[in-house]
Amino acid sequence: MSAEVELIQLEASDTVVAIRDRLSGLRGRRVLLVWPDGSSNLRRKLDLVLIQREAYRRAVQLAIVAQEPSLRFFAAELNISCFPSIEASQRERWKRGRHKIFLPRYHKPNADLLAEDLEFMRARRQRHSPWRAFFERLIALVLLFAAVAAALYTVVPGAVVSVSLREENIDLVFDIVADRKVKTVDAAKGIIPAETIRATVEATATLPTTGSVRLDSVSAAAAVTFTNLGGDSVVIPRGTILGTSAGEPILFETVADVLVLGGVGQSADGAVVAMESYRGSIGNVGPGMINSVLGGLAERVSVINLTSAAGGSNRQVKSVSVADQDTLLEILRIQLQSLAYEQMRGALSESQIIIIESIKIEDERKEWTNFSADVGTMASELSLSMRAVVSALAIDDRYGRQLLLARLKAATPAGKELQLDSVSYARGPFSQSRANGQISFTVNGRASVIAKLDSDDLRERLAGATLEQARKLLAGKPEISTVDPPLIEVFPSGLRRMPQLAVRIDVQVRDQARDQR
Repeated sequence: MSAEVELIQLEASDTVVAIRDRLSGLRGRRVLLVWPDGSSNLRRKLDLVLIQREAYRRAVQLAIVAQEPSLRFFAAELNISCFPSIEASQRERWKRGRHKIFLPRYHKPNADLLAEDLEFMRARRQRHSPWRAFFERLIALVLLFAAVAAALYTVVPGAVVSVSLREENIDLVFDIVADRKVKTVDAAKGIIPAETIRATVEATATLPTTGSVRLDSVSAAAAVTFTNLGGDSVVIPRGTILGTSAGEPILFETVADVLVLGGVGQSADGAVVAMESYRGSIGNVGPGMINSVLGGLAERVSVINLTSAAGGSNRQVKSVSVADQDTLLEILRIQLQSLAYEQMRGALSESQIIIIESIKIEDERKEWTNFSADVGTMASELSLSMRAVVSALAIDDRYGRQLLLARLKAATPAGKELQLDSVSYARGPFSQSRANGQISFTVNGRASVIAKLDSDDLRERLAGATLEQARKLLAGKPEISTVDPPLIEVFPSGLRRMPQLAVRIDVQVRDQARDQR
């Protein structure tokens, strides 16, 4: 601490606050306060204590120059050096003052007092009789109890006010356009960016062929019996034409000469085959169907097949048709788009979605399309190996949610607050515009809005009101729901009035969504 003494000459109008301000700039110094004679200010012990505390806080060693006996007495109690003059403060040793108002009983400053100071102390003690001191203490005790009771009445009571706020739903339906030409969201026009993604995929598919090729047919053969109708022998030459009688005739011809001996009723067997025009299964006629002889021998002999003609067949095999290639090509295109969708979806983020309606084959080269057989080739099945570049548009669903949230906030009435956890978002079907490649879709959104409540203002209004007044006040608040009436709970129980302190009122807003669950 500096040995230099800072001298402060006090004026009659100086106050404790002024002195403390002057000490604030003298940290770590020795300060001598010179009291003015006849001053009516700064005569209480409390004034000196406050000055001493400020000096202690500023690390200031304090001493005073005063002639007033009471000041000298208070300074001795507080162990503050008190000198009769400035010269005496320069000669004598300074004490270190205390910063407490009350001193221990064993502290006796009498040895440091002058004779006139001791006389002042004895006169002061004589003015206080024992009874007066008793009544003073009793009054102080009563006042203390009254103050404690008032404090308890003010501080202890509390209340909990539970309210539900008015709530309503907002429903929105609007269109959003996804455009691959834009890079940012245009909330005013409802446009969001769309990204073109591509994937190169290949696949193979096989299906049975539906075409057919007719090969050479086989003629049916049969055994017939010729019967002589006259007395002369008859020679039936090879190539004699026979026919059926039912429906359109099916013609057969003999494969060798046949001799029928003379005499009515004489018979001979021969072999026949279906003629060239009747080759195939058409010649497989039943017994008795071959019964006509065509030509000049019809009057001389009759004919009949006693067994069925057999062996006639139509030889036909499967082949590749144009429809087979078209069908297989369409199947494989769908398969390639499906494979590309799975491949592209794996490369997207969780919030991105592929617009299925926009998936298309962007590049399909001839050298990437390989059929296992050409049209007309005999084959029972056809295979196709194909590669293609598939493209699609992808959007970030967060953009749609952002637009919905922005429009919900714009639609929220004044004095109400949007409940973000209640927002629901649903996309409608996509519609593609061939003119500009844009994709549009409909968004259906819903959210709850709840009234705002100024809890601080409500507490101030409720403080000190009777329970009936509090209920009327709550019923008149437009932001509080009347469907779920407010509840008031005061404690200690039995009180008929709200707490005097607003901070002792706890306003709780019920969670309507949780209550409904």
